[in-house]
Amino acid sequence: HYIEQIYPGSLPGPPQQRGDCVSHSNSVAALATIVGESMSGQPDEISGEVEGTPEVSPDGVRAGVISSCYTYWFRGYNGDGWQCSLAAKTCANYGVMLCKKYSDDLDLTNYSSSLAGKYGKRSPPSAVIDIGRQHLIRTATRVTGYEQIRDFISNSYGISTCGGESWSSVRDECGVSKRTRKGWSHAVGLIGVDDRDAVKRRYNTAGLCLLINSWGRWNSGSRSVMNSDLEIPAGSWWTRYEDMENRSCYALSSVRGWP
Repeated sequence: HYIEQIYPGSLPGPPQQRGDCVSHSNSVAALATIVGESMSGQPDEISGEVEGTPEVSPDGVRAGVISSCYTYWFRGYNGDGWQCSLAAKTCANYGVMLCKKYSDDLDLTNYSSSLAGKYGKRSPPSAVIDIGRQHLIRTATRVTGYEQIRDFISNSYGISTCGGESWSSVRDECGVSKRTRKGWSHAVGLIGVDDRDAVKRRYNTAGLCLLINSWGRWNSGSRSVMNSDLEIPAGSWWTRYEDMENRSCYALSSVRGWP
């Protein structure tokens, strides 16, 4: 909800064009954390400064605000595929960059397969890394169990999650999708929970988790949140926690943000 208030049209972001789902899920988790920490109005725990949300162009908003390409450059090889734990660690070590033009030689405004693959086995130049490190995501925490997920989300920290589960491309009248047998080896962002008792009773669950994919507007059906006037973002769906409980989840927090 906060993300779409600040950056309308940023979700679900551009569809991935190669096997870089991990960097996409990590970027949307980082965006959720950056927006959440800014909206809290609390001073940064290290610098003591009150931070805001970064400014990006309309094209940069449509590209997802936080560059997935920059993060993907640190996977360490030229092939595709990665792990959520390593992407989260990358943000802690090398920070994040925006979907913007930094210079004639460094334009991250628009996502593409070629841009995402620009570096891999070969690391980005130190001058690029120096820019990214200005905005470290200082803490990446492995979270387990519904209560930890709920508590991190309620404190406005986005989560990147890896696993083998898959879901239907059709949401029900409350935006919930059923888990399917097919299975995906895939990473998605986790950007919300619904912890209301009425929801838990209806779906026989500890709570619903809001997942968002890196496939653009890939799914259909209602986006309405049960018994409210809210809508979930395009490309997202609610799942019962029990249908994703075996996934690995990493919460991002303590951003060195923007003035």
